[in-house]
Amino acid sequence: MPSARGSFVQGEHAVTQMGVEGARSLRPTSDALPDVLTVPELAEFLRISEKSVYALISGKRITHIRVLRRVRFLKTDVLRYMQENRVSASEE
Repeated sequence: MPSARGSFVQGEHAVTQMGVEGARSLRPTSDALPDVLTVPELAEFLRISEKSVYALISGKRITHIRVLRRVRFLKTDVLRYMQENRVSASEE
């Protein structure tokens, strides 16, 4: 299957949405996340740059694992990070 720019596909669990320009794009769901993510996968899932992911790592703001000299993230840690950093509408 041809992939759209910025698409994330894991098996057959991707969600299809209409983009701003009317083009179809694939967006990840938490069910589609692999159990272990790389920096590019996390950046794409969070829709931030890889540089921003490295800033989260260096600031010790997101739990990560070092495997040899590579950084990896557990799916459970990523979902916990997202839950812990939610801001309710009444807090803003």
